Amino acid sequence: MGKFEDLREKYDTFRYKNYTLKREGGEYHIEFSYEIPGLSTFCTKWSFPVQREADETILRALAFHLGMAESISYWKCACPKRLIVDCGSFSEEQCAWWEKLYYNGLGEFMYRNGIEAGRDELVNIECAGTGAAAPLHDAAAYEGCLVPVGGGKDSVVSLELLRGEKMTTYSINGNSTTRNVIDACRHKDGDYAAKRILDKKILELNSQGYLNGHIPFSSVVAFSSVIAAYLSGRRYIILSNETSANETTVKDSFVNHQYSKSYEFEGDFTSYIKEVTDSDIHYFSLLRPLTELQIAWLFSGCTGYHGVFRSCNAGSKQGIWCCNCPKCLFVYIILTPFLSQEELVGIFGENLLEKDSLDLDFRELTGIEENKPFECVGTRSEVLASLKAFVQRGGKSLLTERYRDVILGAQGDIEEMLGEWVDENNVPEQYQKILKGRLFGEA
Repeated sequence: MGKFEDLREKYDTFRYKNYTLKREGGEYHIEFSYEIPGLSTFCTKWSFPVQREADETILRALAFHLGMAESISYWKCACPKRLIVDCGSFSEEQCAWWEKLYYNGLGEFMYRNGIEAGRDELVNIECAGTGAAAPLHDAAAYEGCLVPVGGGKDSVVSLELLRGEKMTTYSINGNSTTRNVIDACRHKDGDYAAKRILDKKILELNSQGYLNGHIPFSSVVAFSSVIAAYLSGRRYIILSNETSANETTVKDSFVNHQYSKSYEFEGDFTSYIKEVTDSDIHYFSLLRPLTELQIAWLFSGCTGYHGVFRSCNAGSKQGIWCCNCPKCLFVYIILTPFLSQEELVGIFGENLLEKDSLDLDFRELTGIEENKPFECVGTRSEVLASLKAFVQRGGKSLLTERYRDVILGAQGDIEEMLGEWVDENNVPEQYQKILKGRLFGEA
């Protein structure tokens, strides 16, 4: 907390200075410029392929808002009290929207850095201009789906559910895992690959001891995906965020590692983007009505991806499972009701339930410890239900035997959970039918 206050005192202003849009051949290049006076300037660069002709007035507007989402990456190193937007303007409601995203999206960052600040104290947004422009009219026709792919099991399930649809995959700086998953999808109708380059100066400041931590990166994905949909002519941006993303990470708090994957953010973002343009582009999560358990069940049948998917943040860039993090352990556990031990060891390379080094992660995932791991993982009840099913069918391991009484005493039945449906979702009716057909056999 002391470092936070000292930095804010020394560097009290952050400026979103400018953004430029330039077309070169078949790509649009966007650069965003920021400054913390007295500390550093920063620049983020994006490249988006052009797959159809676009109105640059609309594209510039979309770029401006993406630049605001990108500002969080640099602002957090010193957390200035004032954020001044020099290159555009927001309404009072939009300023409040961004202040909410900063606060909720940086909940984990504040928690892990020992920062205590109210929502109205963390950052105040000011604009050089006043008010916000009316939504820009877009008469273009859109069709098909744009599906962001990160290489994990959730986007695989969305890809397979959307067989028969006109579908384009979307990736940002795709690593080998992402490319392998996209290559395994034989029914896609093209790929859309954007490039993003962060300023390395932020890494230098991090190494010097300036504040660092988790940002709501899915909000950056959201704003960039609208640009990708606009330039590719796709109507539906289909995310793969499940209802489990709504559960807080820190007990009895607002702190949620997955805030920008939550239903709340999804609704906020949808409302916000409608104030920018009336384009017929729709952003929603296909898997929002589902739990992690249901997704794991669906994924267990996607055998063509079992050898290439990676949900491990530590190892996905190298195309490996690190087998030493809570995310690896969670994915292993959530698949235990649906895959044999031989199949799981074939995927991960070892039996993670036999690793004593994962004891703390196990306790956090199951709720024995109050707080969940700061990872994109399912609910405590889903983890316990998976383990309970494993034990009840005779499964044994170091960790399940150690906590056998907790596991068998847990509430919840896996069969009941597989029959759940969450009505709090934004999934269009045509896609709800696809989901219910696969889950419940409904026509």
